[in-house]
Amino acid sequence: MILKSFLIERNIQLLEKYNIALIYGENEGIKASLKKNIKNSSKGVETITIFQDEIIKNNEILIKELSNPSLFSSKKIIFLHEITDKIYKQIIDCLDLTNEDLKIFIFSPILDKKSKIRNFFEKSKKLAIIPCYQDTERNLIIYLNTELRDFKGASHEIINLIISNSNSDRRIIDNELIKIKSFFTNKIIETSQLLELLNIKLSRDFDEIRDASLLGYKKKVNLLLGQVQFQTEDYIFYLNNLSRRVAKLHEIKRINEDTNDIELALDMLKSKVFWKDKPVYIEQLKKWSLIELTKTLTEIGKVELMMKKNSMVRSDVLIKDLLINVCNRAANAA
Repeated sequence: MILKSFLIERNIQLLEKYNIALIYGENEGIKASLKKNIKNSSKGVETITIFQDEIIKNNEILIKELSNPSLFSSKKIIFLHEITDKIYKQIIDCLDLTNEDLKIFIFSPILDKKSKIRNFFEKSKKLAIIPCYQDTERNLIIYLNTELRDFKGASHEIINLIISNSNSDRRIIDNELIKIKSFFTNKIIETSQLLELLNIKLSRDFDEIRDASLLGYKKKVNLLLGQVQFQTEDYIFYLNNLSRRVAKLHEIKRINEDTNDIELALDMLKSKVFWKDKPVYIEQLKKWSLIELTKTLTEIGKVELMMKKNSMVRSDVLIKDLLINVCNRAANAA
């Protein structure tokens, strides 16, 4: 049964009648929000998190967790992450082991129409599947207006500023909302304080080092690495900022395969590039092939997974290493 993500966000209780749900797509922010809502609506329930890599290394881990009763609660929820068709059989084998007291929520990246696990869930009336597409600007405006409805000063300009500064990324927006709600305890938003709170300068600084890395400017990157202060708590911002630029370059390259005209490919993008940014994009595109951009997106994903799975890891060090690796790759392609 295909369910709309915005309806589930508004009312997480709609998932109660399903023992298994597949939540997939490119919008990591919505997926994180749904997981948080599931946890909040299941107070006192034991939760277990398992990643696909763990299941591949140990085929019995999932069955064991489903077979063993909870020691802490009468109910148990298992969250499965980064799930793809690689473990399709294991997922199908565990369907009959779930019940209203033992539920599975599967989180997957983008699944194309040929995906076996996606097709299986879409055809079943007993299983829930929730596609999470990228937010439109209108969706984000509605979302922020809802989240800040009790705050004075949450003007149209403020809402647009938050969206712009976050690159329209829901995860970054959610982090900014946590800051806003924690800082403005009197529920009155002051613009001058908000500008400082949202790290506007941090965004500009990282844009500069990101572009230098993608252009292979080693000296400039080394200089900026010594000047820019990387905040550990903002690692999601850094990763998504870099990932979005690489993904956009990847999209332009794909379009250019048909048009053989970079300028035309830029104009055909769904998410338009500002005219003043076009020269930088064009220079970066000269440095990168479609294959190398794909490899870089994979590398960014691995770094993010490493940060999520190990809370003791130095995220600022990983971000710096990632930027250096990207820079070296661009420089070697020159």
